Amino acid sequence: MAIISSNTNDGYSSRYQQSSWSNARDNSSGTSTISSGSNHLYGIAAERTSARGGGNVYTIFRSFLYFDTSEISSTLSSVTLKVRGYTNGGGDIIAVKATSGIATLSDSDFSAIAGWDTTTDGSGGGDNESNVTKYSDTVSTWSTTGYNNITLNSQALTDMEDNDNIYICLLNYDYDLKDIAPTGYSEHRNGLYYSDNIGTSNDPYIDYTLAPTDNAVFMGMNF
Repeated sequence: MAIISSNTNDGYSSRYQQSSWSNARDNSSGTSTISSGSNHLYGIAAERTSARGGGNVYTIFRSFLYFDTSEISSTLSSVTLKVRGYTNGGGDIIAVKATSGIATLSDSDFSAIAGWDTTTDGSGGGDNESNVTKYSDTVSTWSTTGYNNITLNSQALTDMEDNDNIYICLLNYDYDLKDIAPTGYSEHRNGLYYSDNIGTSNDPYIDYTLAPTDNAVFMGMNF
C-alpha cells in the first residue's frame, strides 16, 4: 500500500442561506469558498433551515480535494479515499469527478464537477446522477471522530493511472446530486478536516495498492 496526501488547496465552496432551493443550487458560482481552512462543521451539506425574521433558507456546501498521481505508472488494484470526519455526520454523500479548475479553488468552482448541469426544479428535474462521473458508491454512514473509508471505483483508478492529478468533489447525494429540495427543518451535514489542519494526523489522503505484476515465480524461476 502507498499513500498520497491531499493538496493543501483543498476546501469547500458553498451557497449559504439562499431564499430558495433554486438560488442555492441553480448557480455556477458560490457565495463563500475557502481553500485555507483546517476543517468545517458541514463541508458537505444540503439543508433547509429557518430564516431570521421568518421563512426558510437553503444552503449547499461541496468539498473539493485533489491529489498528485504523477508517480503512478502501474495498474492499480484498489484505492481508498480516507477523509476524517468532524462534528456532523447526518448526510449521505458521494465522490464524483471534479474539473481541474479546483486546483485554484474559488467561488467560480462551486459547480466545477465534470458533466454537471445547473438545471434545478427541486423535484428531481435537475438530477445529475447520469451526468456526472461517479468515483464511489453512496456513503451512508459518516464517522465524526475518525477516518471515513470511501472505496474508489474503476473509473477513478483509471484516471489515477492515466493522469497526473485526480480531482474529486464530495457532495450530498440525496438532495444536491438528485435535485430534491429538503422539506421541513432539514440539516443534512457532514463535517470534515482538510489538509490545512495543523500537522498531518487529520489530513485527507488516498491509500492505494498496485496490481501484482505478470511475472510468476516458481521454485526460484521467473516465467
